[in-house]
Amino acid sequence: MIRPDWFDPAMKRLFAREDLDAATMTAAVRSLVDGGVDESFAAAFLTSVRVKGESAREIAAAVRVMRERMATVNPGPGPVVDTCGTGGDDAGTFNISTAAAFVVAACGVRVVKHGNRAVSSKSGSADVLRELGVPIERGVAWSQACLDKAGFAFCYAPHFHAGMANVGPLRRKLGVRTIFNLLGPLANPAGAGHQLIGVGKPELLDVLAGAVAELGTTRTVLVHGSDGLDEVTLSGPTAVRIVEGRAIERREWTPKEFGLKKATVREIRADSVAESAVIVRSVLGNFDGADRRFVLANAAAALYAAGVVTKLKDGVAMASEAIESGRAKGVAARLAETQ
Repeated sequence: MIRPDWFDPAMKRLFAREDLDAATMTAAVRSLVDGGVDESFAAAFLTSVRVKGESAREIAAAVRVMRERMATVNPGPGPVVDTCGTGGDDAGTFNISTAAAFVVAACGVRVVKHGNRAVSSKSGSADVLRELGVPIERGVAWSQACLDKAGFAFCYAPHFHAGMANVGPLRRKLGVRTIFNLLGPLANPAGAGHQLIGVGKPELLDVLAGAVAELGTTRTVLVHGSDGLDEVTLSGPTAVRIVEGRAIERREWTPKEFGLKKATVREIRADSVAESAVIVRSVLGNFDGADRRFVLANAAAALYAAGVVTKLKDGVAMASEAIESGRAKGVAARLAETQ
């Protein structure tokens, strides 16, 4: 069992509740994703970082490692947006951000959605897409073809971040959020300059916004619902951070700003991947209800992040028309048909 050079200095600082410098975090994450760390050391490190609490600098350093090793897709012309979340809200809702991504693509905005199977939730984006008949495991070339043909690419994380295979089994054993849950939204394979990032824990909102600002972005919107959702919520206000370049603006959005009737988390729960897929199909099929309203709100937020609209109500109207016209359903169909 080889003890990594960075391990003892890192653990000493973590036990003292001190943040790691960028060089130490870089060395640690490189060795983790390269598969050079015994599971016991990796578990101790990841758990200690989680207990101490991740800093913006630590997250940014880890993201840079992910970016330097990832496979990529060519984003093509115009803005590209990602709708991704940290997970960890324990709300048990259907896959809102995935459904919203279909709608955004149907509005003519290119979407490159980065995602994975569930680690600490009931249904990850990869799980529900597979249930919807999307062949998510066809690889990088397939993702590029989907973007070119449907304006929507799903980037299955194991294909774009091969090193994640070296930490995946441990993450599943731990069964709790680790720093790797926070890296995915910031390591988009197309380098998406526009993002809607759902944040599952309120204490992470400013930390992640700080990491995004350190990394740089065109416009990234980070949201956390007052009911705990890592989505724009309709049960009450949503805490918002808007990052443009390296500047961070704090806002709060309410259902009234979207022009949508309130709804509760209880109305949008899904107990399984299959149930989530049923709900996504019903939303894309223009079935009205709380599920559809949540998707409209989050699609509007993504359109705002992409710079397509300046008012959230305009985003809702655009998203609603994309569903009513059948275009959103058509995007999902093309994704399933692309070989």
